[in-house]
Amino acid sequence: MRARLSPCFGSRSAVRAAGATLSILLAMPGAFAAEAPKGSGLQPQARIAAWETAEYTRLRLEGFDGLYNMDYPAARDRFQRMCTLAPDHPAGHLYLATTVWLNLLNSQRRLATNLYNSTSFYAETKEKVDIAIDREFRRYVGAAVKRAEEAIKRNARDVEAIYYKGAAHGLLATYEGTVARSFISALRNGSKSVALHREVLKLDPEFADAYITIGTYDYIVGSLPFFVKILAAIGGFHGSRERGLSELKTVTERGRYASDDARVVLVTFYAREKRWTDALSLLETLSAKFPSNYLFRIEKAGVLARLGRHDRSYAIFDEVLRDPAHSNVADMVHFEYAETLAGQGRYQEALDHFRAVPKQAGAAAEIVTRAHLRAGQTLDILKRRLEAIAEYQIVLARENVFDSRDKAEDGLERPFKPGDD
Repeated sequence: MRARLSPCFGSRSAVRAAGATLSILLAMPGAFAAEAPKGSGLQPQARIAAWETAEYTRLRLEGFDGLYNMDYPAARDRFQRMCTLAPDHPAGHLYLATTVWLNLLNSQRRLATNLYNSTSFYAETKEKVDIAIDREFRRYVGAAVKRAEEAIKRNARDVEAIYYKGAAHGLLATYEGTVARSFISALRNGSKSVALHREVLKLDPEFADAYITIGTYDYIVGSLPFFVKILAAIGGFHGSRERGLSELKTVTERGRYASDDARVVLVTFYAREKRWTDALSLLETLSAKFPSNYLFRIEKAGVLARLGRHDRSYAIFDEVLRDPAHSNVADMVHFEYAETLAGQGRYQEALDHFRAVPKQAGAAAEIVTRAHLRAGQTLDILKRRLEAIAEYQIVLARENVFDSRDKAEDGLERPFKPGDD
């Protein structure tokens, strides 16, 4: 057996996991788009909000619709036009960075929330980052920060400029956590984002959208194990699960642009709390509002299975697989379908879907490796040892994904059993 970290990771890994989870959820497209609420006591002079014409707002909303419906070319087009319309405004550049990030995660099949609830994602392995994409992302984020800072120099009370600077740190935290998997850096940037958004609320308490980062931060830090929470407090990190959920709910009710973002975050947290009915209600809203987003539909299917509504759950997966519009992500749909079936003890059916993943045209390399590993583990559960060994050997012949090689080597040494994860 290869020597590995204990399941009781210890403080360093727990903080890494918290940092990654925080960063994953901080940067949602709409969360970066708040405008000063009516009745704000702040003076409008010399504030970037003055550049937000009706055309600018239309482009922003169309861009968000593109992002949530996973039409990244359309989103990029709208955000580039925003940059042309108001070149000194940070928003367009920030949204372009968001588009680069989400498009990359989609191509890697890293958008499913259950990925970030697994210990494998937090394995201490090197992550290869595409240099060209990394440069493009950081260029856009840097441009957004520069413009926000220039606006703050002109007016230290420009609440929108402060908000966008905080949003840029939130997006950088997200990228570090989900793409580079640099978890301590993610936590630090997330903390900067929260500090800036708290400053926003001091200036304008009615700026409800700022609570999305603060609520996410409060929940994650408040969820740390007690001994880690003590260490986090020494480092200046404080939080509360209950307060975080309440703050996020405030955004769903009062947010001007971030209400859907807050719903996405709450779905993840409600799943952690096993509040499946609450999670389902939010997913019903999101999947109806953004019908082209296959992820909301398959996340809903997973929650339905948790609630024992298996027939409806499996019907949704089958509907998505039959939909030609989603044929390019069939690898992801098969994988999530398999995980849901395995969670219900339907291992033979799960195996069929795991094995379908590599057969899909254009299947992403990462999810193919993960599918071979899970196929091997499922075969072990089915007592088909020789076939399981063949799957583990395929994993070892492929590029490592998180801790896939470690787990494949473990599988070669002894059969996988339910609960080994």
